[in-house]
Amino acid sequence: MSITWNMIWEAHSDLFIAQNWLECPEDKKKANRLPPQFTYFMGGETTLRVGIIASSSIIREEEFFLAGVLWGNRISNGAKTVIYFVAPNFSVAFLNGIAKIGGTISARAVYWREKLTPSLYLIPEEQLSSRSRYALGEERPDWKRWGQRLNPVALQQLMIVKVFFDDLVSRQVRIEIKPQQIAFLWGNFEIAEVRRKGKKFELSTKVKWLKNSDQILKWQKQGWVDASGSLNSEFCTTILSILDYLESLEQEGKLRPQDLLALWLHQSGGIIKSVWGSPWPWPWLPKERGENSVLELEEWYFFQGNGQLSVVCPIFEKPLAKAARSILLTCVLERSFLLVHAKDEQGDSLVWDGRVHWLTTLGMEEEIRRWYCWLKDVVKFPIWTLPENWQEKGIYELNSQSTLMNHLLMQKGYS
Repeated sequence: MSITWNMIWEAHSDLFIAQNWLECPEDKKKANRLPPQFTYFMGGETTLRVGIIASSSIIREEEFFLAGVLWGNRISNGAKTVIYFVAPNFSVAFLNGIAKIGGTISARAVYWREKLTPSLYLIPEEQLSSRSRYALGEERPDWKRWGQRLNPVALQQLMIVKVFFDDLVSRQVRIEIKPQQIAFLWGNFEIAEVRRKGKKFELSTKVKWLKNSDQILKWQKQGWVDASGSLNSEFCTTILSILDYLESLEQEGKLRPQDLLALWLHQSGGIIKSVWGSPWPWPWLPKERGENSVLELEEWYFFQGNGQLSVVCPIFEKPLAKAARSILLTCVLERSFLLVHAKDEQGDSLVWDGRVHWLTTLGMEEEIRRWYCWLKDVVKFPIWTLPENWQEKGIYELNSQSTLMNHLLMQKGYS
């Protein structure tokens, strides 16, 4: 059953600052590259444009968020524009996200309650930028806490596993500890895993990312600690072979750009360390099912240096959409307790300045920069571009958009 949105707008004419709404037809949606799952309306006059984006359900809020901004940009034509987001519900991050929209576009949020009369409820502007913080996620366990539920023999064996992989840190192997497993990774590639089994654990290689089935079969090995207190040689030899293979892919330029960048960001050498500092391991895990924000934030990169915590979000595809999602995730960081008590390895406090650094390529920079026309506080999202030949020559420089940003700040009246 289709929703007669126009009848709903007419029944709540006092809620909007415009009337006589015109719906955007399907062919215009396609021509303007607007997501087809939402409904778009426009009203207002020449000096003040007004739009509505409506949906009976929201599966991915970042798509709704971006679509509303694109619709506002489409009808604005340089004039002051107000966009109403209408949906059954909004997350705290989404409400804080639309509060960040600025420039020629301003945004409001409206609850739609199909079975109530009235069915539309405008959310007060003061609620769009909530200052309250909320709990989200739980602290990642360390080796000692992870092993507390193991029997004494298994705990001793786990420490032997730890020693083996600690020795591989010099070959860029890193460790991620989760409630039921411990993952060993090289860049984006998981090469081995410890998985809890009651009061014991299982150790095995992980090579699902390989495309060759024969090679997968060859490198699928179980690990165990033998009577002499050593890991079985077959497992150790296989892990070293996997690392040799991955390192050869890097040297021969056969890694995907996103995998190569992940490896170098985790290494944090050269110019990366000079700009942002050393890697800071993301310490949070989802506390409950459905806390996707914690998992998505784990995909970003965090650095520490001189008491400051820097947050880097690489954008290598779908630049407008990825930037939209990062804005909403920034709101999660701002309003949660995730970074309030951040500390370095020595236990000293780290301070996050609220910025999320967008790291991208020269080819995507222009598209991402469009967000600067739609945000109130562009300094919170500095854009950095990799050198054009970074895959061959390495990341020997990072170019920021400080000149453009200062120009925009002067236009917006910042001192």
